[in-house]
Amino acid sequence: MSLPVQKRLVRGAALAASASTLAMGLAACGQAGSGTAGGVSCDASAPGVTDQEIKLGLTWNDTGDGAASLAAFRGGIDARLELANTNGEIFGRKITYAWRDDKADQALNAQVTRELVEDEGVFGMMTAPGGAGGSIEWLAEQNVPVTGMGSDPLWQNRGNMFSFYYLGEGSNTAWGKLIRELSGTRAAVFAISGSKSNSDFSRQLAASLLESGVEIVKTYQVAEAVTNFEAIAQQIKANDIDTLAGVVLPNIAIELLPALRARGVQLKAVVMPLGYDDSLLHENGASLANAVIISQIKPWQANTPEQHTFLEMMNTYSPQIQPATTDMAVDGYVTADLFVEGLKLAGECPTRESFISALRAVTDYPGAGLIPKDVDLSTNYKEPNSCYSIVQVTPDGTAFAPLFDAKPLCGDLITTDRMNQLLGTA
Repeated sequence: MSLPVQKRLVRGAALAASASTLAMGLAACGQAGSGTAGGVSCDASAPGVTDQEIKLGLTWNDTGDGAASLAAFRGGIDARLELANTNGEIFGRKITYAWRDDKADQALNAQVTRELVEDEGVFGMMTAPGGAGGSIEWLAEQNVPVTGMGSDPLWQNRGNMFSFYYLGEGSNTAWGKLIRELSGTRAAVFAISGSKSNSDFSRQLAASLLESGVEIVKTYQVAEAVTNFEAIAQQIKANDIDTLAGVVLPNIAIELLPALRARGVQLKAVVMPLGYDDSLLHENGASLANAVIISQIKPWQANTPEQHTFLEMMNTYSPQIQPATTDMAVDGYVTADLFVEGLKLAGECPTRESFISALRAVTDYPGAGLIPKDVDLSTNYKEPNSCYSIVQVTPDGTAFAPLFDAKPLCGDLITTDRMNQLLGTA
C-alpha cells in the first residue's frame, strides 16, 4: 500500500478524465426480491431514474499516485451493486453507475463531479477517499445524495452526505482508553510532515491521550522520504517512552520496531491506524509483532454470516481483488450498501429529497454487518466516529487476534473547545 493512499486513509483516512456506465447485473423485478423481469413507472422521475434503471456517479483515483490501492474500493462497490441487481432489491430497477478519474486531486474532483451530475444526470454520488473534498460544498448546495467515507472534516454536518464513519471536528477518548488498557503511560506521537490532514488527525489523537491521562513525551514529524529511525529509536529509549501512537503507518513501524527491539526497548503499546491486512503479515509480520491496529471494520475472526456473504460476493463479482479482506474493499461495499438501503427506503419513485430524508432517519444502520457497531445515521454526521474494532498482531507475527472478545471499543466525545483546551490552543 503506497504512502500517499495510506495518509488519505488515516483521515482515517484517507485517497485521464473519462466516463463509462457500468451495467450492474440483470434487470430484476417489479417487486423487490421477486426475481421477475420488469420495472417501475413514475409520473415524474428524479435525475438518473428511469423505469428500468437508477444511475449513480462515482469519483475515484484510477490513474493517480496510489491508484492501485483503491482498486479494492471499486471492487467492493461492484460486488454490492451486483448483489442488489441479482436479487432485485430496488423495485425491479438495476443500479448502474458512470465514473470519472479524479486522480485524488481536489480541483479535478470538483470538475468531474459537476460533469457527472450535470452532464451524465446521475441521481447521486459515491466517492472514494482522496480528492472528494473538492466537491463537498457544491454537492451540499445542490442537495445531491452522497455516500462514501467521511474522512474529510468537511463531511461533518452535511445532511446529504452519508458514511458509517466521520472524522469530523473534536475528538473522542477511545484511543487514550485503549492505550491505558494496554498499560501505556508515556507516548511518542507520530505525524506526517507537511500533511494537514494527518496534522488534524494527530491533534485529535493527542487530545484523546491527554484526556485519558497518557503523557505525550515526544512528537515526531516523519518525512515521506528519508527518516532516521535509528536516531528516533535511541531517543525513545532515552526518554523511557512505552507507547507509540498517531500516524504510525506500517512502513514506519516496519522500520522503527526492529530498531527499538535491538536496543532492548520493551514497549507496552504500539497503536496503528491501519495495517489490518494479511498480506502485510506475510511480508513483514515479524517486524510488526504485538502491534495493535484500530480498524473501522468488524474483525474477520468473528466469522459472521454477513462476512461470509461479503466474501462470496467479492469472489463472484470482483474476483480480481485478492485478498478481499481489506478495509478498502469493505469501505466500497458499505458505500454502495448505503445507497441500496437509501433507495429501498425512498420507495418506488425516489427523489433526491426522499432518499436523503429516509436514510437520515435510520437509527440502527448495520453497514451490511461489516462494521464494529450499528450507527445512528440521524446523528452520526454531527460528531467524529468513536467506536472501533481492535486487533493485535500475534507475538510470532503470523496472524491477527481480536482484542476485547472482538467487541468494539468505544470512547466518549471530546468537544472542539475541550480539545483546544487540552492542547493549549484555546
